[in-house]
Amino acid sequence: MSIVLAGQEFRIASGADEEYIRRLEADLNRRVREAKAKYPGETNSRAVLLAMFEMEDELKVLSKEVSSVDRKIEELKRVRTGEARTEDAPVKRPFERRKPVGVR
Repeated sequence: MSIVLAGQEFRIASGADEEYIRRLEADLNRRVREAKAKYPGETNSRAVLLAMFEMEDELKVLSKEVSSVDRKIEELKRVRTGEARTEDAPVKRPFERRKPVGVR
């Protein structure tokens, strides 16, 4: 299969669906066009590098967010299985309150 990235043609072999590959191709070309619009004096290859830099930044931010969500899920699982106290739960139910000291 052939794709065109930033004006250059590449032949690739992939087990992925062709529609998926075409979406990747279109997304990368869009990002390169955006980089060229932001930095009009840059060459095509430098615009590609700027687009890659922005994509790597997005990847790092999303990876950090996914890790945070994974930690919260694990904490909730521990609360559910009784491995942690509900007072330590990362998420409280809307009407959950601590009982005043001395009240049973």
